Amino acid sequence: EQIAVQQISAHRQEVAALATPQQIMAAKGRARSSLLKMIGGLPTAKTPLNLQRTGTIERTDYQIQNIIFESSPHFYVTANLYIPKQGRRPFPAVLQPTGHSTAAKARAFYQTLALGLVKSGFVVLTYDPLGQGERRIFYDAGLEDSAVGGSTTVEHQMVGIQSLLAGESIARYMVWDGIRAIDLLASLPEVDAKHIGVAGCSGGGTITAYLATLDDRVQAAAAACYITDWEDQLKGTGPQDAEQQFPDQLKQGFNFIDYVLAFAPKPYLICSTENDFFPLSGARRTAGEAKRIYGI
Repeated sequence: EQIAVQQISAHRQEVAALATPQQIMAAKGRARSSLLKMIGGLPTAKTPLNLQRTGTIERTDYQIQNIIFESSPHFYVTANLYIPKQGRRPFPAVLQPTGHSTAAKARAFYQTLALGLVKSGFVVLTYDPLGQGERRIFYDAGLEDSAVGGSTTVEHQMVGIQSLLAGESIARYMVWDGIRAIDLLASLPEVDAKHIGVAGCSGGGTITAYLATLDDRVQAAAAACYITDWEDQLKGTGPQDAEQQFPDQLKQGFNFIDYVLAFAPKPYLICSTENDFFPLSGARRTAGEAKRIYGI
């Protein structure tokens, strides 16, 4: 831990030395390159999404489409698409990655968030991450559950270990799901492709931070219950799930401020709470750093 803190401290001094827009732009590029390298890069080709609509739920002021798309060939993503029935088209859109929950997009918490957004005039796309919801990787019909355990984190860890052996991270696949989900939103006639944001909580906050760093089409980002700093995280609950950790991450000094820095000067909401897995004290520190950078 002491070695990690020293490495993080050295990087923090580099961030503190940023004093001009030009320096910040260069740092943005370094943050993006570092994240890409740590996850093992991204696919170079975008294949057909092969969108399937499997059902529709009609309500007075909105519609929910049950859909499936392929982020890569035969790599299926199950999702719900919320579309307003009232207001001026095309609508702005929000991609909502979900957090760690076996129910994923079907969890009442995420449905409530999506309903709030669609009733406010946004098209919303929310989907099941790998190992969650309808995308359980190790599902056993006899057990009617995952063969490696009921927790979504165990499924992530199993695939995470396999990914590390191939020199990449499970985050590579989860980020690609999100990028292709943005492709899907941008292709819809109901969506204004110039006004797409990303908002997620917990594990969804993680993917929000990644997508905001790596996809320039994201115009606003809201990362809830994720952004903190590594100094506080190491003293508290420690490392997180497989898609949230990378080899040499701390050696490089890569910290949570790098995610926000990479998105500047576009709107970024850091939403945090007390008694969470990600320390509030770290979120406050990172928010303070971000405000200085955004001021420049």
